[in-house]
Amino acid sequence: MGRLIATQFISATRHVFALLLIAFITGAPLAMAQRPAAPAQQKDDGKLPSDKELEKKKAEAKATQVKLSPVELLVETAIFAYGGRKGLETARAAIQEEGTIRLASDQGDLTGNYSLRAMRREKSWQDLLRVDLEMMPPGSADGNRPAIKYIIGFNGASVWSAQNGQYMTLNPSAERAFRAQLTHEYMALLRYKEDGSKIELVGPDTVVGVETNMIDLTTPNGDKTRFWVSVKTYRVVQCEYEVKLDDSQPPTKYLLKYFYTPFKVVQNTLVPVRRLMTQDGKFVQEIIINTAIYSAKIDPEVFQHLQEQ
Repeated sequence: MGRLIATQFISATRHVFALLLIAFITGAPLAMAQRPAAPAQQKDDGKLPSDKELEKKKAEAKATQVKLSPVELLVETAIFAYGGRKGLETARAAIQEEGTIRLASDQGDLTGNYSLRAMRREKSWQDLLRVDLEMMPPGSADGNRPAIKYIIGFNGASVWSAQNGQYMTLNPSAERAFRAQLTHEYMALLRYKEDGSKIELVGPDTVVGVETNMIDLTTPNGDKTRFWVSVKTYRVVQCEYEVKLDDSQPPTKYLLKYFYTPFKVVQNTLVPVRRLMTQDGKFVQEIIINTAIYSAKIDPEVFQHLQEQ
């Protein structure tokens, strides 16, 4: 019976979960792991540069680093706005984010708990990543159907998944969607130099009244993402990219919007607290981050196989 419910849920959602967990074609509701208490020194604070400091930083970079191209100047200022290259490298070495997720399905929107853990490696596409979800299947409002737990992880070499404590095989589309977030989300832009990615200034654009610069990023293996960066705050407002989920079908286009209200800063680095994704123009998921722990103590084994510590 549990397998039937899960199958029905998979058929109903056929979407993504996670920071960029696009096209979550396996669609099953997923599991949430236990979270260790946050160390006292990891409380949120607000030590980010002001608008004047951002402009001063940009002017200094322009004056002293004449070798920077216009697009490099913009992205380097954005890196400074998010906490600086060294600060991001240190704080985001091991992260843990928890919150809620809303997924679109044929039977209406579904909500549940969301947990992401990640460990930084030399290149973005090598990062260890694990997402745990716990959601109620469709028609479970009466409480007769138990929550379905789902885990999907990347161990540095391959993607694995489990449902309700049992390993399961992902279809190729789901694996491509999961791995795509490593090279397409906003941190990929902030790590462009470390990754060896190319950046190109496309031009100005206005997004819901916000003046932005459009910047195209291309990774060494050819993955492309377009970012919209605020002219005033240098925050990434949204990004857009395509993923070839099925070789026999045209690419699927994803748009991910980032929101920064309420304002959250963890270890002097800026955190987008709400992330809204559309797939070919249709809503597929929304993630709201309630708790973020950076420089987290994470056992690397959690990325290798089933365990909740």
